Amino acid sequence: MIKYEELDAQFLIDIVPEYENEIVMEEQFLEEFLPHCIFGNVLNPKVVERLKREGYLEDELLKRIFLMYEDFAVQGDEETRNLLEVTLLEILWDEKKTYERAMEMMGSGTRKIWDHIHEYLRIPTD
Repeated sequence: MIKYEELDAQFLIDIVPEYENEIVMEEQFLEEFLPHCIFGNVLNPKVVERLKREGYLEDELLKRIFLMYEDFAVQGDEETRNLLEVTLLEILWDEKKTYERAMEMMGSGTRKIWDHIHEYLRIPTD
């Protein structure tokens, strides 16, 4: 099980070592590891940017991130699944392109949480 209280900078760095400096700087700025803030502030802009690029389906970094999302969905405790839903997935509903492309990248566990978001957010039209 992936426990929310056990998420830390090293957990995220192991998945996205490319962003180690940003993760460390964000943690230093906040003076502690706050998962919603650090995962959201570091990953969200990168995921959105990469989903908008051509070749996004072959993007190895995106694949690793979406595998982490799937692990959160399937193995995460309630707080970890909440992190996935409200911080990491909801932002992908802001634009039609990121919405559609994100669906192509996600696994079935992530898709269940995605479908739950549909209960309270509209599918983007632009």
